[in-house]
Amino acid sequence: MSTAPETASPVVDDDTFREVMAYVQPRPEEMSWASIAWQTDLWEARRLAAEQGRPIFLWAMNGNPLGCV
Repeated sequence: MSTAPETASPVVDDDTFREVMAYVQPRPEEMSWASIAWQTDLWEARRLAAEQGRPIFLWAMNGNPLGCV
């Protein structure tokens, strides 16, 4: 039986934390989708679409939203 050598966990100091957070935070140009008044109720979306003469974008999926099915 072999054992893997232990490796030290990287130290996360304030500077490293800020770097990682800056890397993973979305940039403003990646957040424009959040300015859309998305509807979660299909019937309300249909009503608004008919009222405004606009189409409906429907996103449908099956399973866990994180893909863990």
